Amino acid sequence: MKLIDPKDNLIANEWRKRHSLLDAETREKFDTFFKNNKPNDYQLKVIKRVRRKPVEGDIFVLSPREGVYFYGRVLKASISHVSINSFTHGKHLVFIFRCQSKEINIDAFNPNYEEILIRPAIVDDSYWSRGYFFTIGNEPINDEERGLDIGFYNVMTGKFFTESGVEMDHRPKFLGIEGIATIIGIAMEVNEELIIDPELINR
Repeated sequence: MKLIDPKDNLIANEWRKRHSLLDAETREKFDTFFKNNKPNDYQLKVIKRVRRKPVEGDIFVLSPREGVYFYGRVLKASISHVSINSFTHGKHLVFIFRCQSKEINIDAFNPNYEEILIRPAIVDDSYWSRGYFFTIGNEPINDEERGLDIGFYNVMTGKFFTESGVEMDHRPKFLGIEGIATIIGIAMEVNEELIIDPELINR
């Protein structure tokens, strides 16, 4: 297997470019926050621990700040990977949106895929069993959602794959990182967006 040079990591390079384009004040806040805080300091808030496994179409909330809840959606549950030995086999594909609420209900849920908070991610049951994601409803996946161009970037090879492990011949519109997203990783990505756009929690 041919590995790419780390400096050619597409995701990392795009993030560095985005960081460089931040205004000086925001960049300083961003760098100071992650320098002065440990991962546990910006972990997602525990909402409620449940053992129910997520299913396709579930709508959930997550809370990066007390009293602020962002909405998420399970687009695919219990992924069937081409290799049953893959870490992502049986896991779940989720999207998290920029729409949020001050209450744990479905009233403000607006699944606008042009307004996602972070990259699509593949997660395991622990997000729910540990209480970081809390399911509040379920709506069937529609045809538009089934047709979304979603893929995941392999940072070792530079190739794109579907959530099921099938190699893609193009860069997908919605691009995540191949593998299971860690709870700390999701929390960090969400906090990055809140620093870049603090008005997100005031909507």
